[in-house]
Amino acid sequence: MISKNSKKEIFETNGYLVGKNLLKKNEIIECRREINTLKKKADSLAQSNTIEQSDFQIEPFLEKSEKKIKSPILRKIENTQDHSTVFYELARNESIVSIVKEILGPDILLFRSTLMLKPALHGSEHAFHQDASYWPMDPPTLVTVSIAIDESTRKNGCIKIIPGSHVSELKQWGKIAVPPRFKSSNSIKKNDPNELELPLLPGSALFFHSKLVHGSGPNKSIHSRNTALYTYFNPEVIYKPHKGMPNARTFSVISGLNGAKFFEIIAE
Repeated sequence: MISKNSKKEIFETNGYLVGKNLLKKNEIIECRREINTLKKKADSLAQSNTIEQSDFQIEPFLEKSEKKIKSPILRKIENTQDHSTVFYELARNESIVSIVKEILGPDILLFRSTLMLKPALHGSEHAFHQDASYWPMDPPTLVTVSIAIDESTRKNGCIKIIPGSHVSELKQWGKIAVPPRFKSSNSIKKNDPNELELPLLPGSALFFHSKLVHGSGPNKSIHSRNTALYTYFNPEVIYKPHKGMPNARTFSVISGLNGAKFFEIIAE
């Protein structure tokens, strides 16, 4: 577990903190089984030619022969709380939420629930970026929790961060997913001198600020790196929709707010 020092202070200073052994062994096993179940759902969506309109996203840089494989090679699954009871409940796991409450306070809303999947030998690189640059939320003080379901290593594309970068201004980063051999001005292959790689054992988690600059390498190993990712915020954050977005959004309540299950935010 994280030390008894102020988690909020550590988080505000560095823009991140690591929590070790937050999930029990049986919880990790259950998550792995559920991922296999969701992959079977992806198979059905692919067979009905509806996967491209769903929350199941295929790896974007596959060879033509790989695209014809019966089981789609997935990059991520969005809105997991809508597709899985297991991942709905994981968003409310007390070991995770208790740390988020220390950082954000007692009233917690869920902004995002995602499975980030880096399949063996296929998982694409994620270029450096700040999540808040893409999100319609102000102030950009959301907390993302990246929970390792499988061991996260340098070889299979663990998260890389720039500590303290959450105090910098938001930038325009462009596309996040990067082809395996692509080199660009924001590719993590440039090896920023302040870059820090963060391998994680299964059941451990990285908590990071929505302005923290981060990315991850490609998966060059024979082992998949599956991660359950949740983003939380408190009601002080205002929803400011981008062009084409709805004027109001309803978010699941994770903690507080007098026990309400949902909370609607209407744009000002």
